[in-house]
Amino acid sequence: MVTARIDVKPEILQWVQNNTGTVLNDTWIEKINKWLNNDGKPTVNQLKELSRKAQIPFGYFFLDNVPNEELPLLKFRTVNNVDIDRPSRNLIDVIHSMEIKQNWVSDYRKQNDYPTSIFSNGYKLIENLDCMNEEQIAEKIMSSLDLKLGWNTELKNRKSFNLLRSKLDQVGVVMYSGIVGSNTHRALSQSEFRAFALDDKYAPLIFINSNDSYNAMLFSLVHELIHIWYGTSELYNDDFKNNYQVLNPKSEQEINHISESIIFPKNLFLDRWKRQEVTGIDRIKSVAKYFDASPLSTGIRAHRLRLISQDDVKRLKTELNQEYQRNKRHQKEIGGGNYYATKAAQTDSAFAMEVERGVNSGNLGFNSAFELLGVKNSTAFDRLLNTIREKGLDIE
Repeated sequence: MVTARIDVKPEILQWVQNNTGTVLNDTWIEKINKWLNNDGKPTVNQLKELSRKAQIPFGYFFLDNVPNEELPLLKFRTVNNVDIDRPSRNLIDVIHSMEIKQNWVSDYRKQNDYPTSIFSNGYKLIENLDCMNEEQIAEKIMSSLDLKLGWNTELKNRKSFNLLRSKLDQVGVVMYSGIVGSNTHRALSQSEFRAFALDDKYAPLIFINSNDSYNAMLFSLVHELIHIWYGTSELYNDDFKNNYQVLNPKSEQEINHISESIIFPKNLFLDRWKRQEVTGIDRIKSVAKYFDASPLSTGIRAHRLRLISQDDVKRLKTELNQEYQRNKRHQKEIGGGNYYATKAAQTDSAFAMEVERGVNSGNLGFNSAFELLGVKNSTAFDRLLNTIREKGLDIE
């Protein structure tokens, strides 16, 4: 029996080779080079394997022209990082996945006469906004979520992150994950991005890269909710280095200052700082614990209030990075937790319930619902929904 071989356009093979970075090993590079030099053609099975290895859709090999994978979101990234102009397949796929989810939720809400989000573009409802300082703006933002400044003091063990998620559930969609879909072999890079915001008047969406500590994820969540409040989309890729070029210095600086005010109100922060009996990095960590925030964001706030030097921040970053790597190795050694509990925590509960309502009303097919929630069959679908209902968000 003759093996069928596929005539893939050379420009497609060249595009695959140019856009997969270091994902493909030398053996695959050699195979592609042979095909480009008309030394044979790939089989269907070879293309399927290459699709899996290169992490690109199988259908791309049958296109006549190079696929257009422009990501408008890259235009709204925080830091002007040249490397991110060629994003990883993981980043491309997670953005596309979230766009599909957001488009479905937005269309569903429009068709079912939902009101537009009261949070997206919330700044338009505030009079004399230009006359307010960063802490006054922070108060207005938190008030729209029925919270007051100091909301996170003395909360522990992810409570701040979960509380804020529960409030945002009512005005948008928040997702977080450290992998693409359910593929544990496709980890999202913390150095490539920390979070992104996709504004939409019916379904504003925030995605958090969970390959950060929960305390660091809190700052990312606050940062992105402010972008949604201002009606702007953004890819948050801040690496907290001293010298980098920010795409929109004025607006990004303002948003960072508002973020600090939401997590660390000035007077509360100064009072807590003075109360500490310890000094140095231990003082920073103690204050961070009080605000349920990351020591790094605490150190940056302390530096901006002229309580510590830039050298202190550098030493803090070095120690925290070493601690983070130790914890990461430990987590890898002990293995993951319950699959459905983890997936339930990562999935926005309001989004999940709307998917269920869509299925129950007959407006959404099961296959589409499985794709939206990232499950393979009805058993997994029901179990995930039940876990979301049982778990909720631990905010007590």
